[in-house]
Amino acid sequence: MEGTGGMASNHTVVNLSTLLPSYTLTSHPPLIPYLSDFHLSLLLPVIAYWFMSLTFHLIDKYNLWSQYRIHTPEEFKQRNRVSVGEVLRSVILQQIAQTMLGLWIGWMANPEDKVGKEEFDIAVWAGRVHWAVKQAEIYIPYAFAAIGIDAKVLGHHVHKYAAAFGPTIGTAKNNPLALIFASHEGQLWTRAYPAWEIYAAKTIYWVLEPAARFGIAIFFSDSWQYFWHRAMHSNRWMYRNMHAHHHKIYVPYAFGAFYNTLSEAFLLDTIGTTLSLMLSGLTIRQTMCFSTISVMKGVDDHCGYKLPWDPLQWGNEQNTQFHDVHHQSWGIKSNYSQLYTTFWDHVCDTVFPKSQEEIDELYRKGRIAAAKAEKGE
Repeated sequence: MEGTGGMASNHTVVNLSTLLPSYTLTSHPPLIPYLSDFHLSLLLPVIAYWFMSLTFHLIDKYNLWSQYRIHTPEEFKQRNRVSVGEVLRSVILQQIAQTMLGLWIGWMANPEDKVGKEEFDIAVWAGRVHWAVKQAEIYIPYAFAAIGIDAKVLGHHVHKYAAAFGPTIGTAKNNPLALIFASHEGQLWTRAYPAWEIYAAKTIYWVLEPAARFGIAIFFSDSWQYFWHRAMHSNRWMYRNMHAHHHKIYVPYAFGAFYNTLSEAFLLDTIGTTLSLMLSGLTIRQTMCFSTISVMKGVDDHCGYKLPWDPLQWGNEQNTQFHDVHHQSWGIKSNYSQLYTTFWDHVCDTVFPKSQEEIDELYRKGRIAAAKAEKGE
């Protein structure tokens, strides 16, 4: 498949359709030979779940870093209402069902990443940047004038600084940025824009646009999870038939992160994740990252450890401690947010209302009660 496009030059309106790079789309070579990226995107989240769960299981088994445990072993034995074996059977069944559904979707849609259009897309972004700059040149002087700044004088100094980097990639042989754009050498479209505009276009294409797509996926996923999760606690039928299953675990642990009914897994995880990926437009390789990190975050939020060196718990209120509160009988009607942010809990005022000191006291009482039950008192 080939295509071209057009945009304006620096000083005149010119049809650059014949100057923009043509492109030919080809299949993206798979990351692993003989295994398509799509099938790898189904496999990696499963691997992530078992790897992380087994890691935390070993930490439990050998009693490592016990000072960071949220609950005691006595609480684990006394308070949970489902065996580890039942949890594992349920998770395996869920993973098989979701993988089969994913394979069916892949067979129907035949998703595949294509490459070859990168140069063209960067050229399009360069045109957008250039247009935005021209608009700024028209309207910013009025804004500066309103606050008493002489835009002409300021522009003169900025122009002198910018001139050091050369007017355009095509004409600036001494341009320090020339090596960055070496791949564009000989491309006629690059001569229409200053070097910094092409640099900005590449930054947008390779960094900002993917970051925005991930941001959209995270926001939609968190929104979907929050409102359906809260609905399952507000509606008695939904709680009894869909979500109560998960709350048999009062003392969360890694293997139990995805101990759900198939209906809940389908609604919250399968549909929510699929819609997030569709709305954000993530590529298959970006989908791999998003889905795998989401599973890792889900396991980590249920691991039962507040590890200070755990990057999944750094600088984020949505962590193991936050979600553990939701699993307690005294916190079950709060802290509905899952995975990435606590945005909707704060907006909807559903964050557990007590102070950290009061929360610590509630945990202490739970440990004491479990210790007494273990001794038969």
